[in-house]
Amino acid sequence: MLMNIEYPILAIDYGTKHFGLAISDSKGIIASPLQVLSITKNRNTDDIINEILDIGEENRAKTILVGIPQPFTEKHKTTTKKILKFIEKLKLHTNLPILTYDESFSTISGQNMLRFSGQNIKNTKNKIDKVAAAVFLQEFLNSNKNSHE
Repeated sequence: MLMNIEYPILAIDYGTKHFGLAISDSKGIIASPLQVLSITKNRNTDDIINEILDIGEENRAKTILVGIPQPFTEKHKTTTKKILKFIEKLKLHTNLPILTYDESFSTISGQNMLRFSGQNIKNTKNKIDKVAAAVFLQEFLNSNKNSHE
C-alpha cells in the first residue's frame, strides 16, 4: 500500500523521560537531528506535546513519524503500549497525519554513529535520542523512496 506522504516529516523517538526529535528536508531525502525534550517536575507529557507541535510548526512539518520498537520482549510490549497512548494524546492536539515506524536498534545505531565520530558516549547522553530519531527517520525515508522507484 503506497501512501502519499507529505514532507517535511517530524520524527519522535519516544522515551518515558526523553523525547528525541528529528526532521526531514522538504523532499524527504535527508533526516537531521533536532533536539531532545525532557520531562521534568515542571514539564509533563502535555507540555512536551505542545513543544513538539510548536517545533513541528517552526519546521513546517506536514507529517509526524513516531518510532515503535518491535515487541521482542515484555519491556518492548510495555513501551509500545505507552507509545500508543502517547500517539492517542498527540492526535487530540494535531490534524497532521501520524505514522509509526520500527525504531528497533535506532538507539544502538545512534550510539555507534556518535562513537565512530569520535565523541565520548558520556557526553552524548543528551544527543542520543535526537540521533536515534534521525536514524529511524532516515531508514523510513530510504524505505519509502525505494518503494516508489
